[in-house]
Amino acid sequence: MSYKLLTLAAALLLPLSVQAADIPKEGAANFTFAWVTVSSTNIQQGTPSFDTYDLVGVTRNDADGPMFNFFGVRCVGADEGSGPGKSTTRGTCTWTDSDGDNIFTPYSGTPQHGTLELTGGTGKFAGITGNGEWSRLNPAPIKADDKLFRAVNSLKVNWKLP
Repeated sequence: MSYKLLTLAAALLLPLSVQAADIPKEGAANFTFAWVTVSSTNIQQGTPSFDTYDLVGVTRNDADGPMFNFFGVRCVGADEGSGPGKSTTRGTCTWTDSDGDNIFTPYSGTPQHGTLELTGGTGKFAGITGNGEWSRLNPAPIKADDKLFRAVNSLKVNWKLP
């Protein structure tokens, strides 16, 4: 069911292409990222636990600007927990606009908030650099009965293109 919704959302957003001329050489963006975990694996070793995950989603620029507006996203990461409320997360995301150009962002933090770095990209985003912060909105305003974990994150990112 979630794949069907994501496919439908992507198909509806294809005409909303971000053109290189529309993107400032540097700036800041606040945006929302709605996502769903498509695979997850857990191993428990006494108190510590380790989770790996693969998630997909879509973004919406809060001011309707061109950066991070209707980008498709795939993230792969891992959480490590050493007890209740003591968990860290890290991973990397690829943010893809409707032209197929990518931005790469490794991230780290807790499962509730953290930081990310823009380390490069392809096409119009080649050479992009920057950083940002993310936080999870709780409780997630998305409900379903398919047993997949989903959430919504709020992000603020600063970037610079060469």
